[in-house]
Amino acid sequence: MSKNEGITLGNFAKKLGAELSGNSEKVVVGLNTLRAASNDEVSFLSKDLYVKDLERTKACAVIISPDKADLAPCDTILAADPYLLYAKATHIFNNLKKNKRKSGISSLSDIHESVKISPKAYIGPFCKIGKDVEIGEEVILGSGVVINNSTKIGKKTVIYANSTIYDSVSIGSNCIIHSGTVIGSDGLGFAREAENWVKIEHLGKVHIGDNVEIGANCSIDRGSVGDTIIENQVKLDNQVHVAHNVNIGRATVIAANTAIAGSTVIGKNCTVSGGCGIIDNLKITDSVHITALSLVTKSITKPGTYTSGTTLMDHGLWKKNAVAFKKLKDIIKK
Repeated sequence: MSKNEGITLGNFAKKLGAELSGNSEKVVVGLNTLRAASNDEVSFLSKDLYVKDLERTKACAVIISPDKADLAPCDTILAADPYLLYAKATHIFNNLKKNKRKSGISSLSDIHESVKISPKAYIGPFCKIGKDVEIGEEVILGSGVVINNSTKIGKKTVIYANSTIYDSVSIGSNCIIHSGTVIGSDGLGFAREAENWVKIEHLGKVHIGDNVEIGANCSIDRGSVGDTIIENQVKLDNQVHVAHNVNIGRATVIAANTAIAGSTVIGKNCTVSGGCGIIDNLKITDSVHITALSLVTKSITKPGTYTSGTTLMDHGLWKKNAVAFKKLKDIIKK
């Protein structure tokens, strides 16, 4: 980014609603770590672990808490929560980098005549859009996106290349769906008949709220009967699987490689760390935090932090502990 694409520190702080201590006329062009920042970039200090990097930083300014401002060798932008202000700052620089928001329809797209598309939307090359689809203002569809019949996409939602949205899916406003994600596919539903399996057709839908972000290569199944629901402000990392009829509550965050089995309900403001498994038909209450690689096999009724499995240790010690674990039942009886 060139200087004329930057922003003055004064305007930057004003947009953040923060107090600047320093030269308001300096122009900054980006964000970087304390260690890597140059003299036209802003950095931030959110953990004491990085104080040693603060002392040597070449950043033009640092987002920092008032109690540590005296440690900074440069201008400061004061914040009660530096990490939160850093998150907001990324939006400012992202908007500076972007060209004017695209609009128009590529001649290489394949769109059914019944589709309603806002004139402010952008449809990239090789998109395929089925009948009775509605696409709102300033929606962006990347190359190769497939939108099947009767789906609705709210304003300012971005769907990146090669994602597939099946029939009768509703996606709210200001959502981000990353490449390779599939929404609305059938879940795993079969009934046993002697030595065969009879498929259960999935007749439900998927409803996704506003301000939801879904990472790359996620899969979200439609309901079998009834719907799969992802509420406002939910954030899914890459490669998360959400099975049929799952309901994920508002502002819950789920990290990569987690799988949630059918008909489980997760409350609002929860966090699920990477690599977790959650079995079917459970209810997890609000404000539950599940640590990495946990297997959840029963409902959770009280807010708090939950862990299963063991932490990393020397393999020889792990084998000894595994043997002891097998004997726990007998030890308890004694």
